[in-house]
Amino acid sequence: MTRMSRAVVMPGDGTWDVRELPVPDPPPGGAVLRVEAVGMCHSDIDHMHGIVHTPWGGAYPSIPGHEIVGRIDGLSAGAGARWGVKEGQRVAVRESVPLPGGIRVYGHDFGLDERSGLLGGFADYMELLPETLVEPLPEDVPADELTVWEPLAIAVRWATAVQPGNSVAILGPGHLGLASIVAARAAGAERIFITGTSADALRLDAARGLGVEEAIDVSAADPVERIRELTGDGVDVVIDAASGSTVTVTQGMQLAKRGGTVVIGGLKDRKPVEGFISDWIPMKQLHLHAGFGGDHVKTSIELISQGRVPTAALLGETVTVDGLGDALRLLARALPGRDAIRLALRMTD
Repeated sequence: MTRMSRAVVMPGDGTWDVRELPVPDPPPGGAVLRVEAVGMCHSDIDHMHGIVHTPWGGAYPSIPGHEIVGRIDGLSAGAGARWGVKEGQRVAVRESVPLPGGIRVYGHDFGLDERSGLLGGFADYMELLPETLVEPLPEDVPADELTVWEPLAIAVRWATAVQPGNSVAILGPGHLGLASIVAARAAGAERIFITGTSADALRLDAARGLGVEEAIDVSAADPVERIRELTGDGVDVVIDAASGSTVTVTQGMQLAKRGGTVVIGGLKDRKPVEGFISDWIPMKQLHLHAGFGGDHVKTSIELISQGRVPTAALLGETVTVDGLGDALRLLARALPGRDAIRLALRMTD
């Protein structure tokens, strides 16, 4: 009897629906994954509306979800030895797949008409291509908490600019900004500050719970003046984790001390930066670092396995497919009176 998998399908027109697709046999050299949980990202909202930020450019209709945690349900011959995993083992699935024609991304770049169609994490089962990279995950942490491995890997990448003893300002308290607190501390940061708006009250409270020296509401205080008041001459490293807003680019350059580093992490939807003064770079001897580049998944998972990541504090809320409509609105910050520091979709227990 053919097994069927629920799958959330997005046509790219702002809508979504739940369909059932046949679960395939493991492809040659690959596997089938039983998805336990998948982290929800604002790029899933963009994908729903036909906006894709990947090299391939996206495919529709398709199944979203790229912060994937699951268990190996079936392995083709030789795949287990090559990946170092066995059936039933819990793994993180790296979203980028290095195919011969270029990098493609699970949850964004594979259409429903390609192979099994089950090529995103918002499904009970998922096909894993032979080129997929997987990493074993610990068994003693709940699956929905483990989905933080993906944003934490990005934050670890951003925090490579941090040296032991540094002071760090993180601009934007979204799930990547909060993960950057953990990553900066793991890199040896001594003093950590974070900024947000009055709409970010829940997230700023979460940052305080994660031990920042000060969480600054930019609606009530000038972040440049306040951080200079606290530090004297600014911080060693600024991590711009804010998405969409370009204001933080110029703020970051003002917040960095002479010889400091500004990491541009959060994407700005290709908007130009108003008020950008390039003279600040040579006059302050600033170092600008790109937020992309490098692979820090193993470090992220090692930190989690070592108990150095407060996964429960970073989880936010967990939903099931039945509650996905409200969860997507909450993710888009379009659910009146409610907010969440992060969201995870639980597919199976």
